[in-house]
Amino acid sequence: MKRIKNFMLFVALFATAFVSCETENPPPEKIFNKVAYVTNYGSYSGSKSEISIYDTDSSLITHDAYKAANSVDFTSNIESMSIHEDIAYFMSNNGDKIDIVDAKTLQASVNPISTDITKPRYFAADGNIAYISCWGDVDDWNVMANSYIAKIDLSTKTVAKIALPGGPEGVTIIGNKLYAALTTTKKIAVIDLSSNDISYINTLAIPYHFVVDDAGYLWASMVSTYTVPVGLDSVGLTQIDPANNEVLANVNFSSIGSNGFIHISSDKKTVYALGKEAWPGTASSIYSIDVSSQTLSSSALVSGESFNGFGVNPENDNIYVLISPSATENGSLKIYNSSGSLIDEEVTGISPKHVVFYNIEQ
Repeated sequence: MKRIKNFMLFVALFATAFVSCETENPPPEKIFNKVAYVTNYGSYSGSKSEISIYDTDSSLITHDAYKAANSVDFTSNIESMSIHEDIAYFMSNNGDKIDIVDAKTLQASVNPISTDITKPRYFAADGNIAYISCWGDVDDWNVMANSYIAKIDLSTKTVAKIALPGGPEGVTIIGNKLYAALTTTKKIAVIDLSSNDISYINTLAIPYHFVVDDAGYLWASMVSTYTVPVGLDSVGLTQIDPANNEVLANVNFSSIGSNGFIHISSDKKTVYALGKEAWPGTASSIYSIDVSSQTLSSSALVSGESFNGFGVNPENDNIYVLISPSATENGSLKIYNSSGSLIDEEVTGISPKHVVFYNIEQ
C-alpha cells in the first residue's frame, strides 16, 4: 500500500486545469487531465462539505479544492454532485441551494440557485433543462407530501416545480421521460417531459438509484427502509424496459445497502451494487450483476468496513470505494481494479460520499 501524499492546489488566473505538487521533494509541474472529484459530505450539524481531487494519471490527491479555487469555505453540505456540459452542480440538502462552478477549476461562476430549492437530492439534464429531485418541506417522513422535481432552465436559472409526492431520490432521463425513484413507496415515477403527466411502475421494494445497460434497459436498486420495511427476498435490483415500462427481471441481493448505490461498467454489461450491513453494523461489500444473465455474483468483488459510497472509472473500470468511519473524522478512498485487487489508498475529507469522474481536456 503506497503512502498517502499531501498536496497544495494552485488555481492560476488563466488556468483551465489543475497544477499539483508534493510538499516534500516536489515533482515537475503537472497538468491534470483526468480527475476523480470526491465530495466529502461532512456532517449535517457540524463540518461542511469540501472537494478532494484525485489525479487518475499520477495517483495524487489534493484536498480542500473548493476553498483553494474560491478563497472561501463551502458553507453547506453536498448531497450529490453532477457535471453537465463542463459545469459542475452541487446539490446541497443542508443549505437548500444548488451551487454552480466551473468543472475545470471549481471556481464559482454565478450565485447559487436557491429560489424554490428545498432539500435538493439528485440531478439529471437534457440539453439546457435540468431536473433535480427535491424533498421539500417535510411534515411527515412516511409520506413526504411536499416533495417535487425542480425543472431548471440552465440559461436563465429559473425554476418551475413539478409536484411529486413520495420523496424522489435518484433521477434519470430516457428519451422524453424522466424516471424518479420514490423513497416512501414501492413505485418509480415516470414523468412525460412534454406534458408533465405522471405514471408509475410498481416495484418489489423501495427504489433509489438507476443505471442504463448496453441494451438500453433501465436498472433500479431496490432497498428496505425504516419507514417501509420489506423482506430480504424482495430487495436487490430490477430491470425495466423503458419502451413500455414493464419489469423484465428482479435480481435478489439481500445485502444491498439502504442507500441503494449502484454503478455500471464502461461497456454497460456489468452493474455493481453496494452491500452494507444494517446499522449499527459496518461490514460492507461490492457485488457485481451480469446484465445478460441477470445474475448476482456468487461472492463479493470487494469487502471491508464502513463503505459510504463508490464509483466506477469509465476509463478502466477501476472501482473507487469511499470509506467513512464516522461523521467527525477523515475518511479514505480505496481503489481496486476490476478483479478486486487493491491498487491505491488515500485519505479524504469527512464522510466521502460520491465520486465524479471528469476529463479536463475533453
